[in-house]
Amino acid sequence: MIQNNNVVSLPQNVAVIFDGWNALRGADQVLDFGDQIDRYVLDFGKLADEIAAQRNRPSRVVSVTVVIGVHNRAQNPRARMIADQNIRFWQRDKRVQVIAFENHWESGIEKGVDMELGMQVMDQASDPKVDSVVVFSADRDLQPAVDRAVAKPGAHIELARWEGQSAGLWIRQGSGKPGWCHWLGSETFHKVATPRDHQLAA
Repeated sequence: MIQNNNVVSLPQNVAVIFDGWNALRGADQVLDFGDQIDRYVLDFGKLADEIAAQRNRPSRVVSVTVVIGVHNRAQNPRARMIADQNIRFWQRDKRVQVIAFENHWESGIEKGVDMELGMQVMDQASDPKVDSVVVFSADRDLQPAVDRAVAKPGAHIELARWEGQSAGLWIRQGSGKPGWCHWLGSETFHKVATPRDHQLAA
């Protein structure tokens, strides 16, 4: 676009993919001593917008995907009720899609989350309407999917995580240079989080 003889960059379309529990539990790293993520409800749509605002070119978030494990309803009904309330809150933002996997009854372990995250990364990297994909995770289990996505022609992948969050996931570009990671701190957290003791309409 040309405006007043100056070239104005069109905003890039950004898709943000959240590894749900990795993003939630990792936030403890930027909270004050004694404070915990369980005292807050994180707004993933607002967090995606904060990430886009940190990019070095105009950007707009066109999709937000949250992949997360949830408690088995019969095994832990209270925790499941809170998770369902959170999901309804997140999905008030029409850009947000939540893909939830119920924990296995016997082991209590979430099944399918890593595979779904990998599929989401590949799908978004292949979408011609998406200019850049940001993956919010520090989980090294996603490394193969991220490596394959980075290798796709025309794909641009970035990472995001909380400052101080233990990281095993990195971007390795074909040139050998490290890829970009957005590090988010306490100020960002408190811009996008609501204290849980504030009543949220279900």
